[in-house]
Amino acid sequence: MDLNGFTAVLGVLGAYFVILMVLSMSVEALLEPITQFRGLRKQISPDDVLASVEEWLPEGSDEMRKVVAIETFTSQTRTNLEALNQSVTELRNSAVKALTEMGMEAQINTVQKDIALKLVTLRQMYLQNEKRRITTLRVISAVIGVVLAFLLRINSFEILGALFPADAVVSLDTTIGHIGGMLITGLATSAGSSFWHDMLGRVRNLKNLSGQAQTLLDNVSKPVG
Repeated sequence: MDLNGFTAVLGVLGAYFVILMVLSMSVEALLEPITQFRGLRKQISPDDVLASVEEWLPEGSDEMRKVVAIETFTSQTRTNLEALNQSVTELRNSAVKALTEMGMEAQINTVQKDIALKLVTLRQMYLQNEKRRITTLRVISAVIGVVLAFLLRINSFEILGALFPADAVVSLDTTIGHIGGMLITGLATSAGSSFWHDMLGRVRNLKNLSGQAQTLLDNVSKPVG
């Protein structure tokens, strides 16, 4: 493939990425109201709360800051304190064993252990909830994207057809091929507009490099004198 052909491929990919970026932005706009429901709303992390407490409670002890952060986080996120205390109880035995093996058991009192264990447990709960939230939103994004792709008849196979062999284009120009192409379009939107914006930027960079290489080749091929 010569540089002109490579540039043409980049042009097709660039147009495709623009379509996906715009479609992803539409999906994100439709998704925004859904993220306000409980369980899908982004929550502040325990570490962010602790950092915030440290800003306005500079004179407090480390334990006091952590206690205030724990109480603030559990209150804001409506964390089940009974479940939290149960998780802490389950972790305490293993924590005591580890501290004993390191010779640090006598240096850390029960209050310090409980505070540390509660922070660790809250971090784990936050990460699990955040992972679940992101997965749920991606599934919803994919569903919305598929619906939009079918409503707008945006077929990835049709847009990228210039990059496929002629026999592949013929085989994809069927009802199943159209459905598959629109499904791929919808699923691709779940990657997010920022992802497709970055991909478009990479294509632009490659296109610029291709143009510079073509100019260099043209200058080299010019007869001297």
